[in-house]
Order: sequence, then structure tokens, then C-alpha cells
Amino acid sequence: LLHRAATGRLADAEVGFREGAAACVVLASAGYPSDYEKGKPISGLEDASRHATILHAGTRRTDGGEIVTSGGRVMGVVGEGATLREALDAAYAGADAVRFEGQTLRRDIGRRGLARDDG
Repeated sequence: LLHRAATGRLADAEVGFREGAAACVVLASAGYPSDYEKGKPISGLEDASRHATILHAGTRRTDGGEIVTSGGRVMGVVGEGATLREALDAAYAGADAVRFEGQTLRRDIGRRGLARDDG
């Protein structure tokens, strides 16, 4: 949609919606948003992708083909499900499969939404 808007072809776009929920957990480098180290090898991406969609942000591929950190916000891990709880469970399952030195993430993503769903 953004590309179509930028190239003047938005009127041709087909937009669809799906039922359910999605949730994104950001994996960050230790020290983010201040000073953080780069070049930390990332593992577990294949396993993580069985649970969620991985959106690379602060990553790069080395000359040897290894994926390493290259930014503060390293990646977003997006889970989907019929409910917010299912989406969060998938996102955290994917996030927990990823490993890199100094990895940090918030464990409270979606908490307010779950409280509304329960109330």
C-alpha cells in the first residue's frame, strides 16, 4: 500500500482484512536506546518462525552468511491467533526461540488489552 501510494497507484489497491488478533514483541540489544553493541550472532530464527513472523530491523548478514545484530531494535516477532491471548502466546514463543547476547524484551506487551478482554 505504501509503494502504491508513493507511485500514485493507491486507487488500484485491494485491501483485505482477517479476523483475529496480532501482537508484536520487539527484541532489543542490551543498552538500547543508549549505547549497545553490534555484531552479536543470532540463533533460533528457524524455530522462531514456526511460531511467529520475524521482522528484521537491526540485523545484517555477514560475509559468511551469519545473521548478527546491527541495531538497537533488532527484530519484531509477530504472533497471530484467533484471540489476543493466542497472538501473544505465539509472539512470545517465537521471541523465546531467538537467542543473541544481550537480548532484551518486554514481558508486559498486551497486558492492558488482555485486561479489557477479561473485563
